[in-house]
Amino acid sequence: MMSLGSEEELFQRLTSLDPTHTVRGFFFNSVLEVVRLLGDESAVKHCLAAAGEHRYLDFFTYPTKSYVRMLYTAAKLLSGRYGSFEGALRVMGARTVMKFIDSAAGRALQVVVEGNPKRLLENLPAAHRMGVRGGQCTLRWTGSTCGILRIERISTPVPFIEGALRTLFEATRARNLMVSSRQTDPLDAEFEVSWE
Repeated sequence: MMSLGSEEELFQRLTSLDPTHTVRGFFFNSVLEVVRLLGDESAVKHCLAAAGEHRYLDFFTYPTKSYVRMLYTAAKLLSGRYGSFEGALRVMGARTVMKFIDSAAGRALQVVVEGNPKRLLENLPAAHRMGVRGGQCTLRWTGSTCGILRIERISTPVPFIEGALRTLFEATRARNLMVSSRQTDPLDAEFEVSWE
């Protein structure tokens, strides 16, 4: 398997993505905000150049391939600060979720979930469909406080999603939270979430 963050792995990810797949501008802006807070303005310019736009509107949709280019550029620029490419991805995933929680959509999800980790897990496939066009997110319960999210045709690398999931569930104050992942294909992965 190719090393995550390598040019070969990025090329494989980009060529495997369907050109019709899109993500909301919110995700682009979240990455830019993280880079701005944790990097500097020249790093923001590198990310914008990699994605090919000058600005993004939160609720508009943009090509997933552009988002992946921006995400990889940001992770490379921040990898020294966070120990590795994977570490930078986890931090960006976590920060993106923090930004989401403060948004109107995030507050609406919090109302639905009411701090209940089970309700959160139940609603993640629908939340995925709202933010991403393309790919599929399904849930399989493996117990009363654990389940497996399967994401097919995943655009973002696994460490990013792990960071996002951990932060989302920590917001519910879930005790003894565990988040683990298993890559089942270059663009498919399973994420097991459990708590007490």
